[in-house]
Amino acid sequence: MPAALPPGCTGEQVLLAEHTTFRIGGPASLVTVEERGALAELVAGPHRWLGRGANLLVGDQGVAEPVLRLGAAFAGCSVLRRLGGRATLAVGGAHDLAKLVAFCAAEGLAGPEGLAGVPATVGGALRMNAGTATCWLLDWVARVEVLLPGEPEPRWLERAALPAAYRSSGLPRGTAFLGCELELAEDDPVRLKATATRLKQAKAASQPLALPSAGCVFRNPARDLPAGRLIDQLGLKGARVGGAEISPVHANFIVNPERRASAADVAALVALIRRRAWDERGVVLEMEVEAWACPDHLQRHPRELAAA
Repeated sequence: MPAALPPGCTGEQVLLAEHTTFRIGGPASLVTVEERGALAELVAGPHRWLGRGANLLVGDQGVAEPVLRLGAAFAGCSVLRRLGGRATLAVGGAHDLAKLVAFCAAEGLAGPEGLAGVPATVGGALRMNAGTATCWLLDWVARVEVLLPGEPEPRWLERAALPAAYRSSGLPRGTAFLGCELELAEDDPVRLKATATRLKQAKAASQPLALPSAGCVFRNPARDLPAGRLIDQLGLKGARVGGAEISPVHANFIVNPERRASAADVAALVALIRRRAWDERGVVLEMEVEAWACPDHLQRHPRELAAA
């Protein structure tokens, strides 16, 4: 924990396993930011940003840097204006994405219902351009409020300034997304709610949502080759190391079924999958899950691992 926190913050020592959907991770100093005035001092030194912890693997020894998260002051959600069948929505980075989906459906605002079942805060979803096979969050963003690395004050960026791509906002690593404005078309609330329900049910039927995980582990190597299908073809569904398991339901998920898996267990399964994909199919699988304080082999070319 920093020696003294600026006003507008609270801090505590935690196990990050309690703050990630994987339920894995060692100790850290967790700082909750409730006032914008505290940002400049907090980001002047080493730090990391945490959202819902839904796309994250944290090492068993934890992290030395303070871990920052946005508090309730950054969790608002409101309609700014409606005009000509369209609406502008203001959303804070700490707002839960599931709540945004529900709010938009109830208000008859189309688009975000396509993200039903995706676990994230809005800030985290913006950072990685969270999406599905049919849509991305940045599809509806008009502008974002960000705190860029090395800058003491937030700024607003128009959507055109974000070189977004698959699972990336295109902004530098360490950027904090404080909020955004969405431009949405009006639609039938009943239809939108039904679509959101159908998509959530489809996810629950095809993904191990009831078990701790970090979501999809790998990026899809090609549009016509989903990572899950490749891992399934390699015969790795159900493989285990320690308390971690490649899900028998969806092979691109590594799960923590008894909540006793370590980050080392997960890293070993990641290495097994990447090595087999390279050796047998010549495919380099890249991590979609962010890794903190984990072995560097998670990012190295599998050819190097085989030679080591």
